[in-house]
Amino acid sequence: MKRVKLIHEDLNAGGGAERLAAASLETLNELDLSVDLVTFTKPNWTHLEKIFGLSKLHNFVDNVIKGDINSLLEEISNTHYDSNKYDIIMNAHGDILPSSMLVRNNEKLITYCHYPLVPGLIRSLKYDNILQNYLDMSDLELKSIDKLRSKALAVYNQMMNNSTVVTNSVFSSNAVQQQYPHTNPLIIYPPVDTEFFSQVVSSQSRGNRIVVLGRYNPDKNIELALEVAKVLKNMNIKFEMSIVGNISKIYYPYYSYLQKLVKTYELSDYVQLRTNVDINDLLDLFAKSKVLFHPTIGEPFGISVAEAMSAGLVPVVPTFGGNTEFVPEKLRYNNYIEAAKIITRFMNATAQQRLALSNSVKKFSKKNFKANLKSLLNKQMTQS
Repeated sequence: MKRVKLIHEDLNAGGGAERLAAASLETLNELDLSVDLVTFTKPNWTHLEKIFGLSKLHNFVDNVIKGDINSLLEEISNTHYDSNKYDIIMNAHGDILPSSMLVRNNEKLITYCHYPLVPGLIRSLKYDNILQNYLDMSDLELKSIDKLRSKALAVYNQMMNNSTVVTNSVFSSNAVQQQYPHTNPLIIYPPVDTEFFSQVVSSQSRGNRIVVLGRYNPDKNIELALEVAKVLKNMNIKFEMSIVGNISKIYYPYYSYLQKLVKTYELSDYVQLRTNVDINDLLDLFAKSKVLFHPTIGEPFGISVAEAMSAGLVPVVPTFGGNTEFVPEKLRYNNYIEAAKIITRFMNATAQQRLALSNSVKKFSKKNFKANLKSLLNKQMTQS
């Protein structure tokens, strides 16, 4: 049986990158491959199976191997998992997580890079917080942030230049090629469970509800949704807003900040913050909603946007990002005031318009993702 090592530091974060990693595990299982998962945190399989709708996710992994940032940055690690022969090594979080990927014993190296974030974050010193978080996950002490930062960049560059780079959109592909001109990224669109979410495309239970979907993380810019809500309130628009996302312990202060903003803006009667919603509850919420507002500027793709569109919601997204490749121009905003106007204009979209939006994202189905990933994996393993 051929063996695969899949690397992702924390599946429990439960966002789009983690959904892709879960779908990758499902794909590897369908190919009858033995999988070792290298991660910094022990997966909460019960929670993950609920939010991803994969009841047997834990069965897709043969071994969960405790890793840490130091071991991933070592060129030749002494840890036991590197003594094994792998036919494929795949970093499923290659936008943010550097991993030393040297070819040994015909290992085939794949980096799924949602967007090449590390160089820019290091230049701005914002990557220091991420490195500290990685150390905290493994109870490691920081000895020298300068050395760790320098090593992380060197390993990230080596990984990007010496592996098959896969990304999620033309937007992200262009960014990868700008940073790493010698790469030729393969675009495999992320898995959207269109079959599941399209069940409610013809729902007759929709109210004037706006959904905001994404992890509770400052990078997601969720406070912009509250600015939009404040504008809608001042316009005397009748609406409800459900902000839904998974949350990690490190971002509890951000969640508290959002709660305070809701009170400060006097939006308690309009806005609800919900955490760790499972996939069936999310489907029910979509069936009762009309609009998906996406506050994240520069989103590489936006799985949540495509999920909502599949369910018949009208997406309202920024003018800059990967989701502009599939969201009509008339539904893109430049600022929160413009976003509020678009929401009011399209809140009562027709059933035909909702169906057209749903059909437009079928090409991003999980079925297509798995077929494309299988094609790549089979090609890589044939060459070994």
